[in-house]
Amino acid sequence: MIFISGVHGVGKSYFCNLVKEAIGIECFSASSLIKERKKHGFPADKRVADIDENQLYLLAAVDELRTNLGEFLLDGHFCLLNTEGVITRIPIGTFTTLKPEAIILLTEDPDVIAKRRQERDGVEHKASDIKAFQDEEVKYAKEVAELLHVPLKISEGSNDIENTVEFICSRRT
Repeated sequence: MIFISGVHGVGKSYFCNLVKEAIGIECFSASSLIKERKKHGFPADKRVADIDENQLYLLAAVDELRTNLGEFLLDGHFCLLNTEGVITRIPIGTFTTLKPEAIILLTEDPDVIAKRRQERDGVEHKASDIKAFQDEEVKYAKEVAELLHVPLKISEGSNDIENTVEFICSRRT
């Protein structure tokens, strides 16, 4: 499993669909897997209650996917906003249990992300808030990759998609 991360609106779903079309690898969204098991969705403002509990749902779903598929991409986050709007790291135990073979962190200009979020979710976000969120996502991704001794590819926006797909191809078994 290769973990695809980035803040809300960075283009994880778009990227995963491109990869699926290009090389045929399946991709699953962590939030969709959690929602399926929990029978409860997430609000448009992306503030998440029960961050720790949600990880248990995710880990159970990923365990099943590993049994049934073996190779796949998982689209998720290193950090989320809690119900108070505070950037909160996903517990490190989630990543030590997930054991990704590699990590891809998608980044983008915060102004671009703010525009996408406004268009997609109808929620206005300051680019400075998105930048702070993305900076924390980058910092934590580096820490997790180092702890797990797995390669980390930080993709620098839409101009870096081809290199990022090549990175995935180089990691396939």
